[in-house]
Amino acid sequence: MDQLKPYAGKRITEKKIREILNIQDYQDYYKAMQYLLQNHLIEPVLSSGSNGMNPPLYKRYRVQKEEKRYDDILPEIRLLHTSLNVEGYLNQPGKYKEHRGWIQPLDSWLKENQELLKTSVSINERSFQIFHQEKALRDNKDLAAVLHFNSGIRDVLNYYETPEPFFTHNIKPYDEKTTVNILISENKDTWYTLRKIMNASGNMLFGIGFHILMYGEGKKINRRYDTLSDYDEITLDGLQSRYYYIGDIDYEGIGIFNELTEQNPALQIKLMTPLYIMMLEKSKEVSLPFTKDMQVESNPESFLAEFEPQYRDMIVKILQSRRYIPQEILNYGDFIKIIEGSADV
Repeated sequence: MDQLKPYAGKRITEKKIREILNIQDYQDYYKAMQYLLQNHLIEPVLSSGSNGMNPPLYKRYRVQKEEKRYDDILPEIRLLHTSLNVEGYLNQPGKYKEHRGWIQPLDSWLKENQELLKTSVSINERSFQIFHQEKALRDNKDLAAVLHFNSGIRDVLNYYETPEPFFTHNIKPYDEKTTVNILISENKDTWYTLRKIMNASGNMLFGIGFHILMYGEGKKINRRYDTLSDYDEITLDGLQSRYYYIGDIDYEGIGIFNELTEQNPALQIKLMTPLYIMMLEKSKEVSLPFTKDMQVESNPESFLAEFEPQYRDMIVKILQSRRYIPQEILNYGDFIKIIEGSADV
């Protein structure tokens, strides 16, 4: 049967089987074939017809897949910690075999460390305690599948997520009486340029005094964990806040803004419309680049609603032509003029 394993689940000719078994005498070969048939290791393809020999065999056979047996691991599954999905693994022992490398250390740790579970620790700390890999609970995809199968185990492990910090720069101090204004830049160059220019005495853009600059890192601003709402709660700790967003004028940039407002309904998030208008005005002087292929068409309605009709029409034409205005169309010199008050507010 070992010689036939490569053909498991496939059809194979009777001549190929004889070649594999390497039995010269036909009568001995016939007996071997009967053994394979009686033990359901092969199955004849009836439509293939006879090989014309005496006694006859069919011309083709299907090599059966070897049945997987799990008798040896069922007792092991029954002894798993009750926080794990014991019933699920008994019903799907193959799944347990697949998860075993992660389940065994997790099971042992749960049985031996109930006292440690009473104290909440960070995700990386708990990960190292159990697996001696500090990032396994956060980043390992195979372990994530194991935890998903064992519903509720993350709560049992009693760990807390540690926020991944946003790239921010404090421009001007604020206190509990201040409404904190935060400018989110989708792209790094604009964030870095403004960080160089803006300071406590020069923090105004179109009449808005900003306290914090935040780099959104494109789509990362909408990450599922450590969201903008989490940042607001932890860093600003209940202070009144207003967020202003600036990014590329294309479907992707619009999609990021749409998702940002949907994901953080309790926050005040607006477009930094005057900067977008500057981008549109400057775009009249240049040949705009084309967007990347396969860019998803986000719904632009709420984005367009922030603009006067003339600019709304410009944005629609740009989107329809599959072109875009990069945020970097505004440069150091443009921002200096705005901050110095020479731009039209």
